[in-house]
Amino acid sequence: MVDLGLIIDKYHLERKSSEFINYLKTKVNLTIYLEEEYLLNHFKMDFNENLFFVKGKGDIILALVKTIEHETTIPVINSYKGIWTTFNRFMNSTLLKKAGIPVPRFSLNPENIVPAFNEHIVKNILDQKNYSFMPKIERLKGNLQVKDLRAISEKELFSNYFFYQEFIKSKWEYKIYGIGEDLLFYKQIPVLINPNKMESRKKIDEIPELGELVIKAMKVLDLKITSVDFLKSKDGEYFLTDINSSPNFNYIENGAKIIGDYLISEAKK
Repeated sequence: MVDLGLIIDKYHLERKSSEFINYLKTKVNLTIYLEEEYLLNHFKMDFNENLFFVKGKGDIILALVKTIEHETTIPVINSYKGIWTTFNRFMNSTLLKKAGIPVPRFSLNPENIVPAFNEHIVKNILDQKNYSFMPKIERLKGNLQVKDLRAISEKELFSNYFFYQEFIKSKWEYKIYGIGEDLLFYKQIPVLINPNKMESRKKIDEIPELGELVIKAMKVLDLKITSVDFLKSKDGEYFLTDINSSPNFNYIENGAKIIGDYLISEAKK
């Protein structure tokens, strides 16, 4: 039986991972490293695990991942680079664009200085905390402008700068889960139209173009497990709008088993 370490925060532990943890406990020797307790209970620094899996993106989690990567040869899924670049919207958009992956036009602008693209969504620069998308929809001179209230609440952290992303009108939002080399494809009505995203979500057949983009994005950002969101413009072009290093795989049928079995196979290598 392999030894697996789960680095996790309290939010994911209590709300998102019970089925996953219960499955792992029947298959591996599982050690849980809880972010909120780790600094007060740091007795275990002699790591003997075959593999670590990260479910969270807080600063203490990042520090622990970086320590493991620097001080041991134990693989970590996802890596420090993967976690940090995915929650930093400006950084991942820059890297993805440089790699030739289509992303909506974007910029960092001070408050009340609008970007060159008229229809846009204002997002938080660092999508690091565990809370839901909270849109405020407005129209200015006929142009749609969406503000994520999370960005407004965090503006003091960034000297009143915001991340602006061009708004892509799309009938569907496409969500692809990447688990190693395996991809799972879904679509749903965009959340701005139907906030209950799971109500309309359905599994779909593979879209080869999106599959190629997801695999490329995973390589660029050093991810082994991810979820990626796309919107399709009126011209038929797909744009990568969001990428996540800690996806909620409870939305996948048999998600706990799929992720668990993948981690076990990686730990045995």
